[in-house]
Amino acid sequence: MKRAPNARWTRIFGLAGLLTLLRRVRRRADAKELAIESREQLFSMLVRNADDIYVMFSPDAYEVEYVSPNVEKLLGVSVEAVKNNIRALSDSAADPSSDPRIDDIASLEEGECLQVFRERIQARTGERRWYQETLYRESIKGVDKYVLVLSDRTNEQKGSLMLEQALDIARSSNEAKSQFLANMSHDIRTPINAIVGMTKIARESGEASEKIAGCLDAITASSRHLLELINDVLDMSRIESGQMELQERRFDIDDVVGGVEAIIRPQAQAKSQELRIDCSKMKHKAFSGDELRISQILLNLSSNAVKYTQEGGSIALVVQELAKTRPSYASVAFTITDDGMGMSPEFVERIFDPFERSEEVSIARIQGTGLGMSITKALIDAMGGIVEVDSEKGRGSSFRVTLELRVVSSADACPPLEVVPESTSYRFEGKRFLLAEDNELNAEILIELLGCRGAKVEWAENGEKAIDAFSKHPAGYYDAVFMDVMMPVMNGYEAARALRACSSARSEEVKIVALTANAFAEDVKSALDAGMDAHVAKPVDIDGLACVLGKVCG
Repeated sequence: MKRAPNARWTRIFGLAGLLTLLRRVRRRADAKELAIESREQLFSMLVRNADDIYVMFSPDAYEVEYVSPNVEKLLGVSVEAVKNNIRALSDSAADPSSDPRIDDIASLEEGECLQVFRERIQARTGERRWYQETLYRESIKGVDKYVLVLSDRTNEQKGSLMLEQALDIARSSNEAKSQFLANMSHDIRTPINAIVGMTKIARESGEASEKIAGCLDAITASSRHLLELINDVLDMSRIESGQMELQERRFDIDDVVGGVEAIIRPQAQAKSQELRIDCSKMKHKAFSGDELRISQILLNLSSNAVKYTQEGGSIALVVQELAKTRPSYASVAFTITDDGMGMSPEFVERIFDPFERSEEVSIARIQGTGLGMSITKALIDAMGGIVEVDSEKGRGSSFRVTLELRVVSSADACPPLEVVPESTSYRFEGKRFLLAEDNELNAEILIELLGCRGAKVEWAENGEKAIDAFSKHPAGYYDAVFMDVMMPVMNGYEAARALRACSSARSEEVKIVALTANAFAEDVKSALDAGMDAHVAKPVDIDGLACVLGKVCG
């Protein structure tokens, strides 16, 4: 049968189209293969030059299916060695025992990972480097695989070690500075105690002429000023080095204000100034905070008010409880006002800068370091408080300090101590004290000053001898024990603990007062923690000691 011409041409065109399609498919396949090869080459190049090593292996027999080629450069282990046995990686570990446990690996669920941070040693060069090693369990097209990634973290580890070393150096430096400050405080206060004590003995002897008495008064005033300078410099050094710590304790606001008044009122009376104290606007009495630092703030501001106010002027300390800012807390405002010399607006702007003193103060020759206000501001800031200053030259100044304090409920509050403003509230006549003091001159001064007031003092050269002396006598024999801290054989803290640990009732009842040149806040805390009842810093002021004894002995 004769075929139609159209059918033949149809076959020819169909065959040509098929060939064209095949060529297109082939070109696409070649292009795709080329793209895959290019990607593989690019990936291989990236991996060879990366700091991360990649290993993929099966969970059954730990058969390694892929190892990134950079393993040889980074660890000195060949790709073939790892493919033959994955444990070849353990040979480079500085501590092979840090390998993950097989049970932990087997228990990994899909999407979970194990991490190890450890040091590895390059097998050929011996170089030690740190790696963050992460083992993942993943499902690839329905087949479980383990993927191990070793990420080089050497630079981060070096940086961390350098930072740690720097911190250790800083800590050591701060500790050395703390020890230096403590030693300097103790070593300077000890001779000042002798100067003040001997001057007081000479003044009270009644044998000094009017001229000599005036000289003794000048020595006393200069010694106290020197002590203030030392305290300011030491406080500022501790603040700048970040070593000032706040001690959270329960306290009664009346005790704080009463203690400030007991110190400030005699200063005001010496200048015929009127001092007004007002706590009538306080809803609560018991708070939690750093009582010692709050007292220091009020003393700094109040003593400045006395210092910079003319004779016959007026000073007021008003304590007011403001609205609650949050539950269990109250804002307490302490306002100290005076009608003294005042300050210019320009000086108010820089009053809290270290070593700043106004021109009027220099002209009036009022002594000071220029650190008191800086210390006050640092203490207020540390407590999260604020201070506001309002002043006008020739009309006086007002300082308002606002602190947020936690209110202590009446059930939790300690019973308030009765404020004893006058030294006559405690009578020394007929009292017997035990003094633990290694410095013979300090002991002589206290024995003389208390002896002049009718008291008897028995002296022990160290803590061990003090314990021996105390144990030989019945309960009530000593009215109180005065304990120095830095003593040979047995220091004051050890002696206080040993005394409290005695089985007799008299060891629990006797009052122990630290009399020490260690005068920092932590020294006060250490004394109380050791079982002492109070802390008095040297140089010892007899009136202040009487006030303390009146509180602790009742």
